[in-house]
Amino acid sequence: MTVAAPTPAAPSAPPGSPFRPPARPERRRWLLASFVVIGISLWRAGVDVTELLNVPGVGQLGDFFAAMFQPELSSDFVRLAVTEAGTTLGFAILGTALSLVLGVVGGLALTERVWLAADGSHTRRRWIWRTIRALVAVPRSMHEVVFGLVLVNVLGLDPLVAVLAIGVPFGAVTAKVFAELLDEAPRDAERTLRAAGAGRLTAVLFGTVPFALADIVSYAFYRFECAIRSAAVLGIVGAGGLGFQIALSFQTLRYEEMWTMLWALVIVSGIADRWSSLVRRRRNAAGVEMHAELSLTPPPRDPVVVASAFALVAAVPIAWWRLEVSVSSLWSKRTRTLAADLWGEAWPPTLGAEGFSGLALDALDTVALAVLAVGIAWVLASGLAFLARRIEPPFGSPGRTARTLVASLLRLILLIARAVPPPVWAFLMVFVFRPGLWPGVIALAIYNLGVLGRLQSEVVENVDDRAGAVLRSSGASPSAVALFATIPAVSGRFASLGLYRWEVAIRETVVVGVVGAAGLGRTIADQVAFFDTDGLLASVLALIVVTVAVDAVSSSFRRTIR
Repeated sequence: MTVAAPTPAAPSAPPGSPFRPPARPERRRWLLASFVVIGISLWRAGVDVTELLNVPGVGQLGDFFAAMFQPELSSDFVRLAVTEAGTTLGFAILGTALSLVLGVVGGLALTERVWLAADGSHTRRRWIWRTIRALVAVPRSMHEVVFGLVLVNVLGLDPLVAVLAIGVPFGAVTAKVFAELLDEAPRDAERTLRAAGAGRLTAVLFGTVPFALADIVSYAFYRFECAIRSAAVLGIVGAGGLGFQIALSFQTLRYEEMWTMLWALVIVSGIADRWSSLVRRRRNAAGVEMHAELSLTPPPRDPVVVASAFALVAAVPIAWWRLEVSVSSLWSKRTRTLAADLWGEAWPPTLGAEGFSGLALDALDTVALAVLAVGIAWVLASGLAFLARRIEPPFGSPGRTARTLVASLLRLILLIARAVPPPVWAFLMVFVFRPGLWPGVIALAIYNLGVLGRLQSEVVENVDDRAGAVLRSSGASPSAVALFATIPAVSGRFASLGLYRWEVAIRETVVVGVVGAAGLGRTIADQVAFFDTDGLLASVLALIVVTVAVDAVSSSFRRTIR
């Protein structure tokens, strides 16, 4: 995908053109709306954080972090950690594989190129396309924990629960991303095949997919990273693996045992992170953007990327055997009976004692929680990204060793922040904050700081530095280069990543509801605990509505900053 250089545009440039002048009035309106939303969020959370602090609990927090340097290293416990790490990794591999299958099929079903002509005609096709997009948005709006809680009631404590809970919502997200990659790919090869008589789907498969394949493989490995973290979260709610052991150790405050499992999770996540980064760097080094200009010539295949893809595929049967997964339970009589009973209890949904107003306030608190968490994380990550990037100073330059050490330490901190599941951060925050929005806000802020810090540091690493090189050659200071070249080059991408994480954080509020964080997550946790199935359905539907609305707002905002 080629990004046009900033060139003065003619006033008559059509909408959507890369040369269209920035819609500054529209941007100002969005920024004003952002400040209003942040203000409302602070009002809901309570601005005076000191009144919410539980100072005596700080000692417990100190004990937890002190234990990270003294994990339980007895042979039996280390063996247990390795076994549970294999279980978590197996869940992630199979969940990723399922999500990719669903993503490929769904991506072809969602792409405009299969349904719509280039001029946007075919009204009936357009409505079919929009209907499919709306249907796929439903599983995309639900957190994997919600899927897991529902599936446990139908399938019991079966490893298939974790695989489906990861694969189905991730598959819906992957389908959306794959469809966008296909829609943004060059069209010349597709048009040539259509002119030769090929069908619309055939032309997309053989004329478009080869150009998007490198980005698809790269995104698959990113999805694998996310699946490892989701597998750990599902373990905390009972699916097994490292997350389950972490929860057991935390219940008895055995921090040394807890950190053994957490370090195992950090190691697994770190390997996946580096593998994923390698694939993305190799994709960029292969000159995908340059070859995309040759509209009839697909980008070259990098051997490392191809080998990595084959390795991930080969790991699927191993994980299947390791977890002893059996899909026959999906269509068993017992499953059908339990599913029917569950639906009978859930339908029709009920609003509870507080009615619609209570549900609306929970939805507002959910949005406020996500806004504050991602806002804090984004501000911190935007600064740390420049320090944590992997670009090293020239050999022999002053402070080279110190800057390299600082960058490595920051990357480790960010890895720990995103490897530790959000419910763990949330439980820890209860030590220092009283129940309310702030424990959930800080927990999600720490977790999203790890995710955003990693993504934004990669943006800085891959930034087009030609403008900075020109300024440096003219004698500009490093601060001037950063202010007038680097920051403007990355600011749009930083903002897009922040908006994307806001969309994701809406769903993540569910996993911090167990600690009393206000919002739909807390309501859902209470309803699960009290088997309030019809109320649970109402809350889940409300969460879907909020997520779809936030997705739409975020997408509109992102279009103004491209």
